Formats: sequence, structure tokens, C-alpha cells
Amino acid sequence: NYDQFCNTGKAVDKKLHELGGMRVKDLGMADEATGLEEVVEPWVDSILDDITESCRRSSSSTSAEKEESPIAYKPANENLTNGTNEAEAKTSSKSVAPQADVSKTLTQKTVSAESNSSPPEKSAALNTTANAQSTTVTKSVTSGDATFTTKSPSPLCILYGSATGNAEHIAKDLAEKYNKLIQSSPDTCYFPSVICGEMDEYKKKKCPTYWDTEPEVAGTKHGLIIVTSTTGNGDAPENAGRFVRYLKRKTTAPLQPFKHCAFAVLGLGDTNYDQFCNTGKIINKKLGELGGKCAKEIAMADEATGLEETVEPWIDSILDDMTIACSGRSIVEEKSADRDESEPVTQVKVTQETVATNGSISRVKEDEKKMDVEDTSELLVENSTLNASLEGVALLRKLLSLPRSAPLPSVPLNCLPALGPSLSSCALIDQAYDDEYRSRGMSLSEMDNATITTSSTTAVHYTLNDPFESDILDAKYLTNTNVAGAKDASEVLSEGDYDNNEKIIQAMERYEEHFPLCPPNEEEISDSDSKCFERNGKRVIELRLSLPDDYTLEYQPGDSIGLIVPNSPHATEFVLGILYEKHGIDRTQKILCDEKHAITVTDAIKHRIDLCSPIKNKRILLSLSQFASDPEEKDALSLLSSKTLQGEELYTKFIDEQRRTVVDILREFPSCQNVTLEALVGTMPSITPRYYSVTSSPLSRGDHALSLTVAFSVVDYLTPSLLPNTARSQRRIGGLATRYLETICSHFLSNSTLSVAPPAVKIFPKPTSEFLMPSDLSTPLVLIGPGTGIAPFMGFVSHRGALIKGTDTTKAASVACEGTWRGGYELEEDEIPTNEHDAKGLKLGADYRNRQNIGSVDVFFGCRYSDHDWLYREEMTRSKSTGLITNLYTAFSREGNKSQKYVQDIMKNNTDCTDRLLRLITDEGAVVYVCG
Repeated sequence: NYDQFCNTGKAVDKKLHELGGMRVKDLGMADEATGLEEVVEPWVDSILDDITESCRRSSSSTSAEKEESPIAYKPANENLTNGTNEAEAKTSSKSVAPQADVSKTLTQKTVSAESNSSPPEKSAALNTTANAQSTTVTKSVTSGDATFTTKSPSPLCILYGSATGNAEHIAKDLAEKYNKLIQSSPDTCYFPSVICGEMDEYKKKKCPTYWDTEPEVAGTKHGLIIVTSTTGNGDAPENAGRFVRYLKRKTTAPLQPFKHCAFAVLGLGDTNYDQFCNTGKIINKKLGELGGKCAKEIAMADEATGLEETVEPWIDSILDDMTIACSGRSIVEEKSADRDESEPVTQVKVTQETVATNGSISRVKEDEKKMDVEDTSELLVENSTLNASLEGVALLRKLLSLPRSAPLPSVPLNCLPALGPSLSSCALIDQAYDDEYRSRGMSLSEMDNATITTSSTTAVHYTLNDPFESDILDAKYLTNTNVAGAKDASEVLSEGDYDNNEKIIQAMERYEEHFPLCPPNEEEISDSDSKCFERNGKRVIELRLSLPDDYTLEYQPGDSIGLIVPNSPHATEFVLGILYEKHGIDRTQKILCDEKHAITVTDAIKHRIDLCSPIKNKRILLSLSQFASDPEEKDALSLLSSKTLQGEELYTKFIDEQRRTVVDILREFPSCQNVTLEALVGTMPSITPRYYSVTSSPLSRGDHALSLTVAFSVVDYLTPSLLPNTARSQRRIGGLATRYLETICSHFLSNSTLSVAPPAVKIFPKPTSEFLMPSDLSTPLVLIGPGTGIAPFMGFVSHRGALIKGTDTTKAASVACEGTWRGGYELEEDEIPTNEHDAKGLKLGADYRNRQNIGSVDVFFGCRYSDHDWLYREEMTRSKSTGLITNLYTAFSREGNKSQKYVQDIMKNNTDCTDRLLRLITDEGAVVYVCG
């Protein structure tokens, strides 16, 4: 799509040869338009052999070159650079000495994150629970006394594509479930082991090695389970894009790579979006077209109605279904015949130890395994105090209309969700171990990631795992917002105390004081006051962020930028406080997570786990209930996590509608503050990045050439009243990212003197494959963007303006180069802005652009009040006056004109507008964009 295709590679290849280098392999040129992998992967597969053989011949041969077959080059630590199953991991640890004793050393030098162990009777309960769980699960997915004398020649592959952690959790849960079966009843399991990982790791996990091999036993298949969500406008998650492109590639179809596989797909989506479970549907379809045998029809879980309705029945049956499809053997009839109908169902009592085992923190000191008398009495006094005022339990009783002393409804065990495996492991370590671990170099997981990967665009040098630290260059309110709150907040941060959580909290409180959302007392409010409160909650900010000066972070209009933000200071300080109070864990202690280098406890709590998003997974509630020392709080959290009718209603009212987070639960059910560090890290998902549409053009010049702008609404609102006729039961909710950004940008927002620059923010590009401007400048555009939906369209308008200017100077440059210029002066370099940097935003050559007409741009914008939240009003009116915007239609929903309250009203009720839209779309081929 660009005229200078692989220009840098061509130049380097040519010059290296001219400067005496021996070309080992012809220049490989990968094309993003058709898929980088088509060229990159074969090149990567052979380049080490080619370079090894060429250098070997050059150093050892003094005569004419001999014709030899390439000698395969195999790194000594090959096993460590690829995903391995359990058996392969053991082989790796034996062959690579420096890594062999990592787990042993960790066990020897780990300091327990729990201050005390459980009483002996609870340990006995744990053993009983483990046995009961093992028995129950085995009966549900095996054939009773039947055994598999012929095992599958390959492991069961479970791959996931996950954006928020749901798909990852489900996949790991399923893998853990089958691993337990293998450990407890290996003879009844068809698959010998399990491979679980991201879809894009399918090669690192050596999955194609198994898939390409035809099973020796006729009628048998290799097993493949896919669990995937869908992001954006039907896009694959970031860790699944490469696998999906592999399935779609034209060169894949003739290979029929899944002809020896049986597969099943679980899609996660949201019916509020039109591309519901699109990624799952594509994968399911392509696996079938590529030779796979469908073991189970695709299941599609809906976030809007609750994922559990689809996910849990699917998990209960998928292992049986996959075993039947891959082994060619029915186990359903055998299971029914073997089971005694009168046999009682084993009830599993979930204990605190069940959860604690997921964290896998080692204990080394015997004195830490003893519970002192003083600790016990202190705990009893604390509990007696809690019973006097249990805020969370009291609220639930009111919602259920129960008397104060009445017990909460009991919950049958089969109505509780499964706890599942730990999402991450962690361990506190001492300084000596940290130093020793660092001396070894990269960890297994880091070596696994240190391989060549390709991305969905050549512009993506920065990703979620490797973001760019961008400086905040400027910020301004796009709404007509009083800056007094920003002024007061900037004074709190006048010394640049951005790392001081207490200062950040104080600055945030200044905003709450200046922007009340309701009257301080329950009283009648006037229309003007109501309007004021409404406007206080509607604040929109434009943020200007720096870009790398080597142009390695590129974007196009329509793309988004992902922002990685920490947990709020309130949440971070609270959790660090209870870890120190309950377990003696200091914030500066080091923690080792998932074999990566050690980080402080503060870093783990602040950046690694999501403490501030509303709870979406009921397992979190059940996990916290296991640490509740108060029986009523334990019962309350179990009820909230249950699938009973009362539990579902309470969850909706108390958790979902009130947007409660894990920190809220820890505050309102204080006896579960005994939760351990490993349980938090193992249960809570990672912080999801926030995505904001880019409002600028990559063709910006001058001071803005190395920056971009984004716009966002500051999330600040009140939840519905929890209790009838009680306004004060509302909760004020603030956005994690937007409130933090507003706070650290206080100096810019108030035009105050900036003594210390605000902290950098971590960003990465989120390219779009569909929401792009047409390459033809003559195509008319219809841009419909109410509210902050107008943000990307300001980038569209700015970009089209830059392209038009580029066309004008290109014409002048063309005439000058032909020698026909008679203007009496020479063109300076800065008068011809179509240089190589501009090429990234121009998809057509200059000659073609010169022949184009400029299409019209019709903009539809709507908001509540023209005097408060008409975003980019000045820019819109200026573009209208210069002709860049052909027609500008506006609607204001809280103002007088009832016939044109919303933008769709203008389209229906304004005859001229209706006729024009019809002509643009049907006759002139206009492209219509909607964002909002």
C-alpha cells in the first residue's frame, strides 16, 4: 500500500553487498497487506541453518565451495525457548544446569506470606476435601471402571484468546481439572497430558508437531479446545490475532493442517455488540474448513446475561465430548451403567485451605506454623467487635427484608461456582535469593517470550507487554468546565508529589469538593441546581501525549491508543495496609510472580492485579468468603456468589448495579481481610488497559509532529439508590484511568505554573482494520459522532486537510521538477512537506492524488447543552468556514427544539438533510461512520 515498500531493507541489503559482505540468502520482504507471516515464518525457520552453513564454509574451506546439504543448527537450550508439557519441562531442567534447581532454591529461600498456618483440624478437613473433590470430578468425566489401554499419542491442547482474563481463566480451569484427573486416575484418562496457552503460542507449545502427525490407530484424533473472547469491532484478542490470521491465510487451506484433529470452540461475547462472538465463529468455521472434526457445536456465552449460563454446562461435558471424538469410544453409556442411581452425591466443603493451595507459597519456618495464644485472643476480640456492626451483612438483610437477628438463606453446594486454579503464582523472597535469581539471567518465561513475533501492523513496535512511556505535553477541558477544582488540586501537587499516594488522594478529593453530584442533605433541589449537578458529572478532557522521536509508534486516523494505569491510591494503600496488619508483609518486600524477576509488594498490588474494576466473576466473592472469620460474613459472600434465585437478585442489586470492587468487599466484610497475598494475586485478573480514540492526524507538522491527542470523558457518576426512599444509599463512582489522568494533569487544566512535569503514562497503539478512512480523497464522508464519539472524526477531518495540503504542494513540486517553473524563486525543502515521514499516512502516490477531486464531509454532532458540552466547537466552526467540513448538523437534547432533539431527528425531519444523505449514499458512494 506504500510506494517505498521495504525501502530500508533494500538499501541495507544492497550496501552490505557493495561493502564486501557475502549474501547468504536473498532479501526477504514481508508484506503487511497480505500477512507478514507468509514470508517471516519460513525465513525464520531456515535463516539459522543458512547463516551457520555459510559462515562454516567460509572459515573451513580454502578451495572451491563444495555442494553440501545444510547442517541443522540446534541451540543447546532449545527446550527452554519453546512451550513444553510437564515431561518436556523435566527434560529441560536436567539438560540445563543453571535452571535445574530454581524450584528447589525457591522452596529453600521462600518466606511465607501467611503469618500463621491453619489448625490441625482444618488440615484434616483439607485432606478430606481434596479427596472428595477428586472422587467427584473423576466420576463426572471418566467411564467408571473402564480404562484406556491405548492412550492418545498427543496431549490435549487447550488454547485461549483473552482480553480481560475471562477466557484465560476458563481455559486454565479446564486444564487444571484434567491434570487432577490424570494425577488421581491416569488409567481412565485418554489424553496423557495437557498443553494450555495463548493461541499465538501454538508454535512455541509445539502444537503443529502433534497436529501434523497421523495417529496410528484408525479413527482417532488429536484433541484441540479453543476458548476465545471477541474485542473491538469483532476483532480477535491481541494474543490470538496471529493464530486467526494463520487460519485465514490462503496458503493454509491446501495443507489441511487440522485433518487429524477433533476440535471444540467456546466463544465469549456480548450481545450488546453486533459482532457477537465473531472470533469464536471464525475459528470454528475455519477449523472445519481446514480438515478438523467438530467434537461439539460451538458454544457462545453472553456477558449481557451472564457467562455462567453457557460456560458451566459446557465445562461439565466438554472433556467427555472430546474424549469420545478423539478416541472413537463412547463413555456415556458405560458411565450410566456403572453408576448406582442410589449412590449419594459427594458434598464438597470448600475450605480456606482449598483456596490457599492455589497460591502455592512455600513455608520454611516451623515457628510460623504455630498459632500463639495472644494472636488467637486478639482475633476473638476483633470478631466480637465486628459482630456489632457488620455493614455488608446488614445491607443484605435489609434488601432481603429480614429481621436483624434472622439468619441469611442457606446455599446448596451445587449452586456455588467452582473456585478453579490460580491465575498466577507468587512467593515472597529474601534479598539473598533475589540476588542469586538475578545472576542467572532470563527466566524461563522471559526466554519463551524472547522470540521473534509479528504483529498486525508494521507500526506496532510497542505492545501491552512492552509499552512506550509517553510524556504528557498538554491537557485541556473540551467542556465548559470551571477550573477552580483543577487549580486547588495543582496546589496540592505543587511540589510534584506524584508518587505520594496521600497527596494524590488529597488532590482527587479537591475535585469531588468542587464538583458535587447531589446536594449534601436530602432536600428538594431546583432545576438550576439539578442542571449544575449534571454538568459537574460531564467533564471531557483532551490529552496531548509525546511519541518516540524515531517514529516507531505510528498510527492512522481511526486507531486507538491503549493506556496502562495503576490501581487507585485509595485501593493500593488499603490493601497494603491489611497485608501488613494481618500478615506482617511490608510494602518494600520482594515478591516473585510466575518465575519473573522479583518486584516489590507495592508494585504487585499497584500494577499487577485489578483492585478497582467492578466484580464480574462470582468466584472472587467465593474465594474471599473462604477467608472470612465471621460466619455471617462467610454466609453472605457465599450467597452473593451463588446461582440461587435470591443470590442472583442480590448480586445484581448489591454488586453489579452498585459497581462494587474487591476493595469494597474487603471494607464491608472486614473479617475476610485475612485474605493472603497469594490468594489475591492468584484470584484477581490483571488491570485491563483503557482505549481512547486518537483525535489527531499523523501528518501534523511543527510542534505537534511527534505527538498525538486523545479525548475522554471523566467517569464520575452516582449509582442507583440501593435502598428504597434512601438517596444517601447511592455511591459515587469514579473512573480508574480518567480520574487519575485528570488529577495528574491539574497544572495543565488550570494553566498553573508547572514546577515538576507529571509522571509519564504507558501507551501502545491499537490499530483498527475496519474503522479507516477511504484511500480515495474523492469519496464523500458522513461522520456521525454524538458526544465523545466525535473524537476520532476530528482526526479524520484534520487528516483530510493535511492530505489536501499535500496534494497542493505535490502539484507545485511536480511542475518544479519538470523544469517549467517560472515563479522567480526556488522551492525550499520545508515548502514540500511530502517527505518520507508523510508516506506513513498516504496510501496513494503523488501522481494519483493530483488527479483526484475532493469529496464532501458531512458531520453530525449531538450533545446535551450547546454552551457546555459542544466538544471541539471552535475547530468544527473553523473547518466549516474553510470548506473542510461541507455541512455541519448539530442537535442538543436538553434545549428547546423538540423536533431535532437528537442527530437521528435531523436526518428524519430535515428534508434537505434527508435528500442529501440519500444522494450521497446511493449515487456518490459515500462512506458512513458512526461512533458514540
